[in-house]
Amino acid sequence: MLNVGIGLHALDVFIIATVMPRVVRDLGGAEYYTWATMLYMVASIIGTAAGNPVRQMLGSRIGYAVAALVFAVGSAACALAPTMALLLVARTIQGLGGGTMIALSMSLISELFPPHLRKRVLALVSAAWGVASLLGPGVGGMFASAGMWRGAFWINVPIVLLFMLACIRLPKKKAREKAIRFPYLQLALLTAGVAAVAMASQVAQVWAQVGLLALAAVAVALTIRLDQSSDNRMFPSHPLSLARPIGTANWVLSLSSITHSVIGAYLPLSMQILHGVSDEAAGYAITALALSWTIASMMTSHIHGPAAMRSIVIGQALCVIGLGGMALAIADLPFLVIVALNVVVGAGLGSSNLHLVEASMRHAPSGEETTTAGAIPTIRSLGIAFGSAGAGVIANKAGLTDALDYQDVARASQWVLSIGALAPLFAMVCAMRFVRMVGAQPKAVAAD
Repeated sequence: MLNVGIGLHALDVFIIATVMPRVVRDLGGAEYYTWATMLYMVASIIGTAAGNPVRQMLGSRIGYAVAALVFAVGSAACALAPTMALLLVARTIQGLGGGTMIALSMSLISELFPPHLRKRVLALVSAAWGVASLLGPGVGGMFASAGMWRGAFWINVPIVLLFMLACIRLPKKKAREKAIRFPYLQLALLTAGVAAVAMASQVAQVWAQVGLLALAAVAVALTIRLDQSSDNRMFPSHPLSLARPIGTANWVLSLSSITHSVIGAYLPLSMQILHGVSDEAAGYAITALALSWTIASMMTSHIHGPAAMRSIVIGQALCVIGLGGMALAIADLPFLVIVALNVVVGAGLGSSNLHLVEASMRHAPSGEETTTAGAIPTIRSLGIAFGSAGAGVIANKAGLTDALDYQDVARASQWVLSIGALAPLFAMVCAMRFVRMVGAQPKAVAAD
């Protein structure tokens, strides 16, 4: 059931990216081409942040079913949309449901499974993303080629209805002595912050991009500060404090997300312009990262204790090697070498993040285990958003224009990848700090 919930969101991401050109040809609105993805991203981040409050108010069973229903309604509305404007509204609804499903899935991994099984479950969840990355472009291409792009949205509806039946097996809502309030103000601030990040990728002036990113950072910081005094929190205590294990782990997760978002943002463009490969080859070169991430997670899921802690650090070191290697000579390296370096990054992320997420759940403050787990998708999504927007600022500053001149693309790609390589480097430093913080508790893992 958890894999279906996560797989629906993951598959939708890859399918829609493939059918959007057909959607634009049928509905028009080419100037809003990127908005379908941008609004979905913004809404899914808000959905992930709302996951813990929804669980607190409705319980896992009803909350999960409601999130799935919102996703289904958004999918059906996308399929029926007669104009691009209505499609964008429907994509926003769909993103809210999908993001909430992801957050509740992570919370349920912590709630339903004992510690010694969580790594196996997390590895299987990673496999759902790997399968989606393989099937998504093919399924989307099938609908697009047949001129039936609406079917790419309709396919979600029957799966969601079956998924909602499975939710009956989830725990019921626990009785509470007092009513708790939904964190509307925190979510409004977070929405403003994420929207500012998204708009930063739509403006051309570097000063405007930097200003929007600064505004977004302030909004996120205020959100976290207000959240700490709420009775229905979205984040655990001190979620970004480097003096706490959970805060340090969250920095590693966020920086890891920046690592792969930098690659996803500009590596396909550089491979097409600098190496002359097809759109499909560039797309599947990026898919190689997702597959190696999945394989590394599966192959290391049996590791526990000190070996798992070493894997967290070694994985980030692999990311530094892979991304740094691409940054050194992106224009001169053979295409297959670039793919191999991308695989190294994916393997590093898979062998690091799996153990880091499980350790975060295990070392969360007492009573905050499910809140910590549910906040992980939000932390990751914020890293992706800031990483993608930051890459855009760097590329614009490096001289990338709509002309996509070879020299401009080469220079922009090298700048983006070189500065982006700082993310896994800082992540490795934070990972070493996290391992030192929790290194005095290896016996608890063995006992589990």
